[in-house]
Amino acid sequence: MPSNFLDTLHSDRTTDKWDRLRRVVSPRDKVGIVLYGEPDPDALASGWALQRLLQSHVQSSKIVANQPVLRNQNARLVKTLKMPLEVYNKIPWHDFTKIAVVDAQPNFFKPAPPVPFDIVIDHHPRKSHYSFKFSDVRPDYASVSTILLEYLIQAGIPVTKKMATALWFGLRTDSDNLSTPAHNSDLAAYGYLYRKSDKNIIQWLERSEVPISYKNFYKKALDSIDINSKRALVYLGDVPKPDACVMIADFLSRFIGIHWIAVAGVCNDTLFVILRSGSFGTDVGRIIKQKLSPFGSAGGHKDKARGEIYLSDVPVKTDGEKMHENIEAWLQCTLINSRKKPCKKIISKNNNEK
Repeated sequence: MPSNFLDTLHSDRTTDKWDRLRRVVSPRDKVGIVLYGEPDPDALASGWALQRLLQSHVQSSKIVANQPVLRNQNARLVKTLKMPLEVYNKIPWHDFTKIAVVDAQPNFFKPAPPVPFDIVIDHHPRKSHYSFKFSDVRPDYASVSTILLEYLIQAGIPVTKKMATALWFGLRTDSDNLSTPAHNSDLAAYGYLYRKSDKNIIQWLERSEVPISYKNFYKKALDSIDINSKRALVYLGDVPKPDACVMIADFLSRFIGIHWIAVAGVCNDTLFVILRSGSFGTDVGRIIKQKLSPFGSAGGHKDKARGEIYLSDVPVKTDGEKMHENIEAWLQCTLINSRKKPCKKIISKNNNEK
């Protein structure tokens, strides 16, 4: 293994943070490592690495989420590597003596959890000024997988082939194969992890697979695009998985001339809105936070962002025959038309349908 990789991945900051983290936990602790929303590869890998890191320092630890892994590629990652994840309708917060969160921050969770967070490790910009027993927030890093790799190396814990594969895939996914701004540690981690990873699993995971059942969604999306508009909204209606919105947003963002694209759909009584940037410099993370955070969770990176809003919190009538028509009109008003021209009248929850 080239020594310069390890030299880069050793840092005084991580040495200090690891010393602090060990003092926060005790052998009596039962730690809940909570993943936000539908876990992506970076959250899954970093949660797994944190569990391994704490293994000899706490009584027990569990990686938990309140949403299953639905995206096909991510589900294959979990199944192939046998990643330990427990999914609950309601997270059993009070079963744990310490709560940790990776690849997210406490204020992402709505409604707010009934217990405080003790450990926060993230790479998104800090969203609050709350103090925690331990926090390591590094917005200059492309992934939390890189941060946790530094901890494993600092702690002298061997990085197995499966762990390296998971962390590499987490870094690759969140950095879009290092095409987004990255820290020197991300560059070193990419090479270090790739050399240690299982190449056969990586090749299998990277094969693009589009369910044939999504054919009509792609057709609807292509028919909906206005070639004269630089901002576009595609509303799919009911979708079997939020992944349908993600895959179509990724596909449409490759069309030249679109500054940003929003693809939305409803699944399990939740409205999912996926934003993708189609031009350099368009910050869709800022856009979705500004426009949708009053209604639910919304945020992301400059080129990729996601919003999730319970149907009960969407400010239009979401039952009856015109539900989808109402939601699409509200999204068009909120995301596309809000700056340039007054929104057309949409049906509020307080009015009867006409």
